[in-house]
Amino acid sequence: METESSTGGPRLQNETTMYQSDPDQPLSEAVLEAIASESGLDVLELADEFGPLYDSIDPNALDSLFQSTATAERSVGSVTFEYATYQVTVDQTGCVELSDQQ
Repeated sequence: METESSTGGPRLQNETTMYQSDPDQPLSEAVLEAIASESGLDVLELADEFGPLYDSIDPNALDSLFQSTATAERSVGSVTFEYATYQVTVDQTGCVELSDQQ
């Protein structure tokens, strides 16, 4: 997963950080990896610290929403939800955007 700060420097409050998931990686896993990387926690520690992801969004539904199939390409659009201390936006390209909650 690649990380890109919107300014290229240290993250300040209200800034957005972008992550690009691997093409075959489920979006729910990409979200957890992005938040773990940003928060400095291990992926397995996130549920202990912030509760399970499914308290914010159904991971299976998230994965299915933008999943390509043999007969159809990924759906177009994005989904935004709150998890941990972030507003999380994911889109059909596998981009995970983390913003501080307002």
